[in-house]
Amino acid sequence: MISMLRIDDRLIHGQIAIVWSKTLGVSRIIVANDTAANNEFQKNSLKMATPEGIKSLVCTVEKAIGILNNPKSKDLKILLIVDTPEDMLTIVEKVSDIEVLNIGNYGRAKGIVSEKKKLGSSLYITNQDAQIFKEIISKGQDISYQQVPSSNGQSMNELLKGE
Repeated sequence: MISMLRIDDRLIHGQIAIVWSKTLGVSRIIVANDTAANNEFQKNSLKMATPEGIKSLVCTVEKAIGILNNPKSKDLKILLIVDTPEDMLTIVEKVSDIEVLNIGNYGRAKGIVSEKKKLGSSLYITNQDAQIFKEIISKGQDISYQQVPSSNGQSMNELLKGE
């Protein structure tokens, strides 16, 4: 079962490793990122950031989809992390049983921040991002913008009004 699919520019970091993984009670963290999957240094760094007692996997988006659709995965509690709205959309279209869609930190790491619209303290989007988020929401599942579990989440549907 996928407890949460999260967009986060930083992939695995302190908030993921310590706070989200414990709050969700996950046994696995899967990073679905084509770039990281093909970079041994980045892959190893992400695995080292994974907390003890939780297994991690860094793989391509397509490989993650295959793993998540495997019946054996249904018994696991998985935190799935991507770093783009495009990857979130691809996964939502091809994988069922995703409990929560979440955005943590997005938009500052790539592109020119001044050309993006700021929707939250760590959420900057382009017009294309907005369209992709609307497409995901149109599939019947809202996305929450929430950095840490102790903060109140905000509905992307509400944040995108007027976009």
